[in-house]
Order: sequence, then C-alpha cells, then structure tokens
Amino acid sequence: MGDLKLPSNYSAENSIRSAWLILQDNGLVSKCTPASVANALLKMVLQGLNPNKHQCAFIAYGDKLTMQREYAGSIAIAKRNGMKSVTAQVVYEGDDFEFLVDTETALKKITKHVQTIASMTSGKIIAAYAMVEMSDGRKSVEIMTMPQIQSAWNMGATKGQSPAHKNFPDQMCMKTVINRAVKLLINSSDDGDLFSDDEPEVIET
Repeated sequence: MGDLKLPSNYSAENSIRSAWLILQDNGLVSKCTPASVANALLKMVLQGLNPNKHQCAFIAYGDKLTMQREYAGSIAIAKRNGMKSVTAQVVYEGDDFEFLVDTETALKKITKHVQTIASMTSGKIIAAYAMVEMSDGRKSVEIMTMPQIQSAWNMGATKGQSPAHKNFPDQMCMKTVINRAVKLLINSSDDGDLFSDDEPEVIET
C-alpha cells in the first residue's frame, strides 16, 4: 500500500490534535473502544476534514465512536472536486417561482423567482433550491419541497426541533438543500467510496 493521499492544504496532524482534544473534553475517549476511535480519526483524515472548522462531528453510539461530516465539510470536499460556488434561496408562499426541466439533460433550471416583502413576512417556506457552479462553467440546480426538507430533518437527532431550526428556518432549509446539491458531486468523485455511507450528514448548528 502506498502513502495516504491528502489535500495539499490539509494538515492531518493539526486536525488529529484538535479532534483528540475534543474527544477528551467530551469524555468520548474513555467511553468508546480504541478501534472505533482510531477508525473515526482515520475517516476524518481520509476526507480531509477539520473539526475546529466544524467540518465534522464525533458521535458515540454505545461504545462505538463515529465521525459524521458536517455541512461545512461537504462544502470543502465539493470545492476540492471542481465546485466553484454554491448558492441557495428559499421559496415562500406567495413567491412567483417557476422552473423547467431540460428534456435533453434532465437538469432543472430556475426560470423565474420574484420574492416580495409580503411573502417573506408570511414566513411560510414551501421549498428551497441550491445552484452549483463548477469551475468549468457547468451549473446544476437542486430543488426540495418543504416536506422533503422536513423528511431530511427527521433523520437528525433533533428532528428539526433545534433552536437553529425554530429560529432560523430559512438558513437551515438552505443548508439542507445545499447538502443534497453537493452530495452527488462528492459521492461521484474519484474517491467517492471514502465519502459514501449510510450515516446522515450533520447539518445542525
């Protein structure tokens, strides 16, 4: 086996030190098996994540420690795989919102989104969308309805009932749709097998 291939601007040593301090402060080192701690740290390093930048979180299931990628981590990995930028918006009830699906590429395209102070004041979010722009100029759009967003939240520990979800639902909706938008890019990368698993990514703040 050859050496590990890590991002050029990634310090595995600093990230491991930060993670170890976090695990000690949380008491997870003594609660979890050494093998699961080692595997969680290895998973963090292989994905090039830094816990100090809130790119990953460590969660114990019984005596097994797991490393789960956070929202900021997904963005960092996507940028390493050709993403130039990603932006998102929510759609409120009363917005004039239209999109189409290109029948040749099956890609969605936003054709109209007119938002008013009145619709924003209503506070009723019905959907959210994210636009990904790649370094070569390609663009793609991901759209999620509010029921789809809520289903994603239900997979998390707080079921969408955290203070962040209640106080800043627009920001949390945008985080969720961005997470989905970049997930396919990440999992289809050359090292996609490192990032694809059955654990939901952490999007709570």
